[in-house]
Amino acid sequence: MPENLITSVKREIGRLTKEIGRRTSELAAVKDELIKHQRAYRLLAGGNTKPQRPGRRRGRARRTTPVNWNAMLDQLPSRFTVGDLAKEAGARRKSSGYVRQVAVRWAKQGKTKRIGRGKYQKVKQGKSRAAAASQRNK
Repeated sequence: MPENLITSVKREIGRLTKEIGRRTSELAAVKDELIKHQRAYRLLAGGNTKPQRPGRRRGRARRTTPVNWNAMLDQLPSRFTVGDLAKEAGARRKSSGYVRQVAVRWAKQGKTKRIGRGKYQKVKQGKSRAAAASQRNK
């Protein structure tokens, strides 16, 4: 008796899985048809023709203003940590990983020098290379 029950439940699971697959493909076709009608409506109404698939919104896209990292470097003390930089950039909603990348980039560019793990020191910027080269040529 239990084997018959197991097989019947297994058969029902298979039937329901097939039904879900069939209805999912039907729903996708209906969504595509809705997009076509929305596009036609926007064309006739003179609006945007971008298709918008129905469904739940995933949240608002954040639009941040570009950061002037050179100005931010000027605001930091001569010795700073990645945490200090993150506090400055925190108001601009930059992730901590991105802030670490900026600190490494500054070190590679010679703007800062790494003095320890997560600790940096500003490098005194003298004349630019182009200015120094033009001085030597004179």
